[in-house]
Amino acid sequence: MGRFNKLTTTRVIDLPIEKRLQAYNRCLKLKKDGHGTIEIWRKLKKEGIEIKYETIRSWARGTKKPERRLNTIKIIDDKLAYIIGIILGDGCFYKVIKNGSYTQGRVVLGVKEKELAEYFAHVSAYILGKKINHKVRWSKHQSVYIVEFCSKELVELLSKPLKELDNLIKISPKHFLKGMYDAEGCISIKSQNKRLYPRIFLTNSDLKLISYIKILLKDYGIKSNIQKNTSPGKDKIIKNRKTATRKTCYNLGIENIQGVKNFLRLIGFTINRKQKKLKKSIYLIDKYGTLGAFQRWEK
Repeated sequence: MGRFNKLTTTRVIDLPIEKRLQAYNRCLKLKKDGHGTIEIWRKLKKEGIEIKYETIRSWARGTKKPERRLNTIKIIDDKLAYIIGIILGDGCFYKVIKNGSYTQGRVVLGVKEKELAEYFAHVSAYILGKKINHKVRWSKHQSVYIVEFCSKELVELLSKPLKELDNLIKISPKHFLKGMYDAEGCISIKSQNKRLYPRIFLTNSDLKLISYIKILLKDYGIKSNIQKNTSPGKDKIIKNRKTATRKTCYNLGIENIQGVKNFLRLIGFTINRKQKKLKKSIYLIDKYGTLGAFQRWEK
């Protein structure tokens, strides 16, 4: 059957995961309906799915399955929304190309807090249907905890425009927001006129993403404002090294007490240190007011 293979140059490894699984399921359906391998190959080709005959034959015989070693997404729930948030916030994902073929999709997250790295290692393994968490390792050079794993499907998903991720984010907007704020959020305790004002900021260079988050926060009764943080070319020091910003960065600020309260109650942080700091400030304000909270915060 080599002549059929020569008629198709597309290798299954080069197909997007979604299309690959679609072709596989279609192949099994045609096989179940009584079609022979050659007929299945011709029908798929006619439908615009060109795959080598030998691949179709191995699928039909059950000797190969495309989902093996792909780390496909097995569970779609609030934890996937969280993964999308934290990776779009401060993660990294990329395609590994070898000899012209897309061989791997890699996802990497580096964070300073070990508990956050461990939580990400858990939820990322969970959505891929794994019983054992992904490995957490310490990078002495970068001074961060790193979680790294492969998943072509997740990389392809994260590569989509924000509007195409909206339906997955809307499964649990609060978990998406929690992921974003775990990655890029910070708490600032402002002291003004001897009064205490807790604030929450999110920093990112993607203005469309920042604007989208602002809308989601509004749905939870959280008012926020967008301000420019830094412009390209501004010098800054990171880990005792001088560097410069390459993009304009924006701050999304929650600077009203009610908004901060709603954030704490409805979204919150995974990092215990941040959550405790926010809880303490709100507790003191509720009990003693902003003036009394300031006096007790300093002690």
